[in-house]
Amino acid sequence: MKDINHLHPEDVRTEGDGISYKGLAWSVIILTIITLFCYALVVGIFKWMESRAVANDATRAPLAAAPVRPTIVDGRVVGGSTAPVPSLLVNEPLNLQKFRSHEEEILTTYGWVDQNAGTVRLPIDRAKALLLERGIAARESR
Repeated sequence: MKDINHLHPEDVRTEGDGISYKGLAWSVIILTIITLFCYALVVGIFKWMESRAVANDATRAPLAAAPVRPTIVDGRVVGGSTAPVPSLLVNEPLNLQKFRSHEEEILTTYGWVDQNAGTVRLPIDRAKALLLERGIAARESR
């Protein structure tokens, strides 16, 4: 029985996972360095362009009005100057809520549409009840 070759556990070779952890670590390090370099490059170019824009701005006349800073009031941009400003919506949910509450008020209350012409507005429920009570005037067939 001496011809049987038994391997000891320390002699057994196993297959590795095939991943080079050293190479993976270097890839992450190099990728981080490249990302930080690109970030610094973009920030540097932005600062350089901003400084050029400020340097090329025309100087303000001594008697000119002070520059105005627009503010946000009720979800809209409001400028402090006399020049017209675009009506930008900056808080859409607030504007939608105001619109819906106004529409709800129109549908559920009495009011004048045109007081000079004598046209009134009825609540929608009352208008439906009157329509069912009186019916719809139909056109005469020709």
